[in-house]
Order: sequence, then C-alpha cells, then structure tokens
Amino acid sequence: MEFKPLITLLAIVNPPAIIPFFIYYTQGFSSAQRRHTVVVASITAFLVIATCALLGIRILEFFGISLASFQVGGGMLLLISALNMLNAKPAEAKPSSNEMEAGAEKAAMGNSIAVVPLRSRCSPARPPCPRW
Repeated sequence: MEFKPLITLLAIVNPPAIIPFFIYYTQGFSSAQRRHTVVVASITAFLVIATCALLGIRILEFFGISLASFQVGGGMLLLISALNMLNAKPAEAKPSSNEMEAGAEKAAMGNSIAVVPLRSRCSPARPPCPRW
C-alpha cells in the first residue's frame, strides 16, 4: 500500500493546526453548536477532498489545464505562502467588542464559521483570517 499521497495530504491539510482556530472561533458556543460546527466542517472537508480525488483530472481537462501547469501553479502558491510566513507580522491586538458583537449578529442571522474560516485552513493559498 502506498502511503505517500496520504502523508502529503496530511502535511498540507495539517489537522492539528485547525484546533486553535476552532477554539478561537467557537468561544461562547454551546457544546451542541460546537458539535454541529465540527460535523459540518468535517463533511465539507471530506466532500472537497473526495471531489478533487475522484473528479480532479476531469475538471482540469474541462478547463483545458494540464496537470503539469496545475502543479507549477500549486508550487507557486506554496512558495508565496512560505514567503508570507517568513515575513510574518506581529500578532494583531484582540478584536474590539464591536467586532465581537458584529460576529455574534452574523451568527444569529445564520452565518456559519464551519465552512469558510475552519476549512480554509487546509488550503495552501488560504486567505487571511476573517475579522469578526
């Protein structure tokens, strides 16, 4: 059995690195809300990875992108991410109470952190953390 693809996937997804973000974004959630967030984020991650694994080559062919071009583009994104890590800036200050209230209002309206902020951590070209 070949373990290289699994090890590569785990190195890029880096599940332990998501834990601090989960703890931060779910402050004040009940245990039921946290459980729901974990389930939605896990299902989303599985569906994205399974879709890419099963249909990835067909999707690239549909758009006329060669696998070599995709690999070069992915390598460039990893390089940019690595350079951004080298040029790290000091940690931001704690969000103000206005930002926390705005985030609570969004959550009350039905917005979920389960898909975008938590699952975006698995992308090598992930966007910066949203400020709620």
